[in-house]
Amino acid sequence: MLTFNRGLLLMILLSATAVTVFAQSITTGSLKLRNAQPETVTLTVPSASVTGYSIVLPATIGTAGQSLTIQSATGTTANLGWTSNEYWGLTGSSITAGGTAASQQYLGTSNAQDLVLAANATEGIRVVGAAGPAQGFIGIGTSTPRVGVEIARTVLLSNTGSASELRFAEPSAGGTNYTAFKAAAQAADITYTLPEAPPAADGMVLHATSAGVLTWQSNMSNIPRGLYTPTAGQYIHVVPAGFDIKPTMIPIVTMMNPAGTTISASVTAIDAASDTFTVETSVPLGTADRISWILLNQM
Repeated sequence: MLTFNRGLLLMILLSATAVTVFAQSITTGSLKLRNAQPETVTLTVPSASVTGYSIVLPATIGTAGQSLTIQSATGTTANLGWTSNEYWGLTGSSITAGGTAASQQYLGTSNAQDLVLAANATEGIRVVGAAGPAQGFIGIGTSTPRVGVEIARTVLLSNTGSASELRFAEPSAGGTNYTAFKAAAQAADITYTLPEAPPAADGMVLHATSAGVLTWQSNMSNIPRGLYTPTAGQYIHVVPAGFDIKPTMIPIVTMMNPAGTTISASVTAIDAASDTFTVETSVPLGTADRISWILLNQM
């Protein structure tokens, strides 16, 4: 009778023919893997509430720096694939070329979706990504910007030690000049409220109240002026201005009378208390004569 050692028999079988081995192992709790060392690497399933699923590994090996991610999932089967670890770190990222062209890196969306920056789940900034005329528009405090940049908040331009400027570049492709507005040193806040409509005619100017409310007015609207009808037969005429006459004001008078008559006139007195001034003429004035006057402020 021949007696065979199991190990010797297995070696004979393996050496005599090529063997293809398919293995299936079912283990409970943990699967421990080890090499020649006594230490092991353990894969452990949760102890409870497990729903069975399968993970399919990639068909090829990845490259350095790639990670395994779920590429697709059907039912309880997830297919893994290698993905490059391209991300922006919270302490900054080292990139090769910033931009949206091929082989460049950018922070944003790669499809027709808006980029939204939020804090505490409250939107702060939105860059429109949907295709259309508003694509690329930036909204701060609004999710529907109507122009290149729309800010639905109060804007403060601050700069310690020097005045901030709001600059408008000249309309020239190669121009470098600009027009700027900036605040002066102030002891209190100042607010200007713009007019609610455009000027009604050319040459109008902005007029401000003490509260900073601006309106469009004729450039002569605040200059005291008038046409006085004198008492016939008089040389001396006291003209009521109908305005608050300041001591610094200069009255200018001239005559409006029928042709063929020359009348000279001069101001002989100004009464700021009664808001009147006195005009003397070279001849007694008639019923058709008028005194035209204007008050100019030296300040």
